[in-house]
Parts: sequence; C-alpha cells; structure tokens
Amino acid sequence: MLYLLALPLLIIVGVLIFLLLQPGEINVRRKLTMRCTPAMVFERVQDLRGWRDWSPWLLHEPDAALSYSDDPTAVHGWYAWNGKLIGAGRITHVSLHPPERIEQRIDFKRPFKLTGAVSWELVPTVDEGAPATEGYWTMRGRMPFLLRFLAPMLSQLIGRDFELGLVRLRALLDPDAPTLDIRFPGNTELPAQTALTIAFDGGTKDMPQAMREGFGRIRAALEERGVEPAGPAFSAYHTPDAKAGRLRCDIAVPVQPGTAGGDFTVKGFPGGPCQATEVAGSYDFLELAWHALMAHLRMTKQQWDRTRPALEVYATGPESVASDNELVTHIYVPIRAKR
Repeated sequence: MLYLLALPLLIIVGVLIFLLLQPGEINVRRKLTMRCTPAMVFERVQDLRGWRDWSPWLLHEPDAALSYSDDPTAVHGWYAWNGKLIGAGRITHVSLHPPERIEQRIDFKRPFKLTGAVSWELVPTVDEGAPATEGYWTMRGRMPFLLRFLAPMLSQLIGRDFELGLVRLRALLDPDAPTLDIRFPGNTELPAQTALTIAFDGGTKDMPQAMREGFGRIRAALEERGVEPAGPAFSAYHTPDAKAGRLRCDIAVPVQPGTAGGDFTVKGFPGGPCQATEVAGSYDFLELAWHALMAHLRMTKQQWDRTRPALEVYATGPESVASDNELVTHIYVPIRAKR
C-alpha cells in the first residue's frame, strides 16, 4: 500500500528532476548577406508596419489582426498580432542605434507565454564589389519551467523561420536577389495518376543531380516514342528522413494509363485529400518551403497520412522560364481526414 502511495510522488519528483536538467534556453542567431547598405536594412526593420511584407509567420495567416503603436518606428513603438493559427504576441523596439543595431523585445502570449530579447546587427561589407550588409537576427529567451524541454526544438524551428524571413527581407531590398513566395491555398482533392518513374534512395545533396538526369532521361524517352507527358514532372517522397539527410523518392513524369514503361517503372499514385502549398522561387528554397509547410500542418492541426507519398510538382520548370524567380512548385502533402 505504501508503494502505491509513494509511486505518484516518485513520478512527480522524476518529472521535476527531468525538467531541472533541461537547458530551457532559446538561443537563435541567423545571418544573411544583403546587397544593400545597412541604412536600408535598418529602415526596413525599424518600420514595424512593413513586417507583414516579409514576416515568416504572417505567411500562414495573412488576414491575422495586426495593430500598431502611434509611432511603430520609435523607441517603445510596437506591433502586435492576433490570429487563430499564429497565436498572439507583440514586438517592441527597446533601443535604436542607426544604422547598425536594433534591440527589441518579443512577447508571445499565445499559444504559450514567453518573453525574449531580439536584436539586429547590421555590419557593412562588400559582396562581389558592391556595397552590402551582413544582417544578423538574434533571439534569446527562456521557456516556462514546465515547457523548458521544448527549448531545443523551438530554437531549431525559430532558426528556420529566421532564415525564411531574412530571404524574404533581402528580396525587398535588393532587386537582383532571388525571391521566395509561399502560399497555402488550403486543402484539395488530388486525383490519382500514373507515371514513369526512376527510384532514388540517397542523400539530399545527391538529389538535384539525380533529378536533372532522371527527368531528362524520361522526357527524352517519351519524346523518342512521340508520347506527350500527361502533366508536369514531380517527385514523390516516401518516408523522408530530413534529420538524417536522406531521401527515398520517385522521380516521375505523368503519362496516360496503359503507357509502356520501357526502361522505367510504371507506377500508380493514389489521390485523396492533401494540404496544398504553392512556392514561387528557386529550387534552392524548397527546403525552407517544406519547413513552412510542416509548421502550417502543426498550426492547422492536420496529420500527414504517410500511407501516401507527398508530391512536389514542378508546375514550371527551368526550361520554360527566364529566371529562377519564375519557377513555380506545388507541394501536396496527404492528410488524414478529421474525425
């Protein structure tokens, strides 16, 4: 009987010890070189009214309610957000040191409470002979005691958000910089399709070359046969292991059912409900787009149905555009129907 009474206490003590051993600190720092002056970056970041144009979070909920202080460019000026998906919070200017440094405070109110110190360091440099700025975006904070075990994961996720935000900020400041636009049009019913495929199982670094060669081989074979593809080429991802840097996927070109495979494998891909994501920009940014998509699934409380592959559809390919900025990719992640 005493054992039964002591067991809950031992569990509580064990949980407290576990939490005490967790670092609990969020420490994020990301850097990007922008071909413009520090003053230009400073002005963009200082005016909190312009954050909606490049924020990595407002992508998920463009119609979230935003509010501002009387002068959001001044010390103590602030900008606040309140949304169903992105939660609620506020960013406040603590000190301004033009054109090289901005100190801010960020207060998350929902889905959890957290206060962090944010800073921007803008260092003048030269990039290929042109004036440029090394922009450093930093955040430090401490998770509430009961949530401190989440700190390492949140540091990683916020870091990727910072990378996404810096890329979008740079595109606003440098007309020659690569652009990235991500949209979440919602759920769609993807039709079933048939494709000629080449299997790939390897590292993420080897994937681009394998795709170029694979798509080229399939298209050349179809052209030799006088067969038109039934749609844009795509990659079908099976159980990707991003942490291990490994992918297992099919490099695929859709064809009409009944098309002979020849040197390639003919596969049928099931349809069904999917979360759709539209990405405009270089393929170099697809990893950031996938990060944003995973965040969107968490925000909308949708579960990836891993019995079906996720499709990365290349709506416009390099052969049909003048610039990587014109590339359009659609990502479809299969989701489980909500009960």
